[in-house]
Amino acid sequence: MRSIKIFLFLLTFALPASATDAALAKILAALSTEQSTLLYQYGTLNTWATPVEADSFWRVHQPALGAITPEQGKVLATELLNNTTLAYTIKKPSRLQALRGVFTASRLLLGLAALVAAFAAVQLIGRYLPGAWQWLLRHFYPLFRRLFSPQMLSWELLVVALAGIYLGPLIPDLVIRTIVIHVGLVLFWTQLTAILTRRYFAKQYTRIIVESFEDYNTPLEAFLYVSIPALLTSTAVWWVMQVCPDAWYPYEVIVPAMVGVFTLPPLRGMEKALSRLLFPFTHERLRAKDQRAAAYMVISLVVWVALLLLPILLPEALLVLTIFLTGAFLLISIADVIHSGGKNYIWLQLLTLGFLFAVVITGAQLELLLLTWTGMGGLLLYVLIKYWEVPVLLGWSWKNKKAWGALGMALLIWGIAVLIRSRPEWFTFFQG
Repeated sequence: MRSIKIFLFLLTFALPASATDAALAKILAALSTEQSTLLYQYGTLNTWATPVEADSFWRVHQPALGAITPEQGKVLATELLNNTTLAYTIKKPSRLQALRGVFTASRLLLGLAALVAAFAAVQLIGRYLPGAWQWLLRHFYPLFRRLFSPQMLSWELLVVALAGIYLGPLIPDLVIRTIVIHVGLVLFWTQLTAILTRRYFAKQYTRIIVESFEDYNTPLEAFLYVSIPALLTSTAVWWVMQVCPDAWYPYEVIVPAMVGVFTLPPLRGMEKALSRLLFPFTHERLRAKDQRAAAYMVISLVVWVALLLLPILLPEALLVLTIFLTGAFLLISIADVIHSGGKNYIWLQLLTLGFLFAVVITGAQLELLLLTWTGMGGLLLYVLIKYWEVPVLLGWSWKNKKAWGALGMALLIWGIAVLIRSRPEWFTFFQG
């Protein structure tokens, strides 16, 4: 009885704080750009200036801040100061910006001029030296045939890819740098695949890659054709992450890494055993490709846990893998997607809900808001999917009732939104 009283006391004690936080969050969401700027400046003065200067700034700009009290202003200013990153944007043209644009345009024009000049030189040679091309072909044909054979071209493109990956981070322009590095990564992956498969055309080695996932090749061949190029590409992306400040490479490194892990020989031999974790009950309609997909999901889940246990957190890779697993779990939880029987269906619902709740809790523990939103978004999609699916499983038909069903779904979404607005503290998993 005493423990119940203590729990009720703590609950009632925490409600005012939650209500206050919810009110401040509503004010924060409704701030205009001018008000956010003023509060950020006020927070800066509170931190670095004297209290007299901060109070004077507040009195001068109080009309623009509306009904926000000084106490609320201090909390909001601290929140903005601690969780805002300033970005340099051009509000209006200036002389320096115009000159910067001129130099960028001049570099692009120089490159265009070189291409046009090369085209013109080729045309002039053909017009005024009609025998030049025949002479060149006669004397240099063996060299050209060797240099541009499919085998040599793959090696040459691999060298170009390495040059793009190595030198790309040195390019100052963001757009050109991104294009060069990504073209280098794509060429690196494809040409490694071409060289290892000894199939030098895209249609040929693409077919071999597909066959590696469908048991046409041995585990060793799958390792050579898929794992090695993918893992080396992931290593190249990791290297770019260390030398290039751009934000998107940490999100990309996990993609080739997972492709490489899927086709490791030990894991290929364990696919049926791994699939039993998602489909523990035998069912005659369960297909081999569904078992393989289940094995990939289990492997991804193991990697997801490993990322959490690493001494260095990789939030971007964790987020990408979470999004993949969320979509995969939502997909296999639908009865019509994988016919695995009633017992497996119930087990998949428990796994899906367990994973989504784990994502929400993990995001809160690691203070990764996007991770928590992914889990909550997955839960919302799960509820909407089951809204349409469960009545059908119970014998109901949505035929000629889809409009009413859509209206019911709108009411369901509206109810969830009202619940979130009326009880925001139930959906807040972060402390402080």
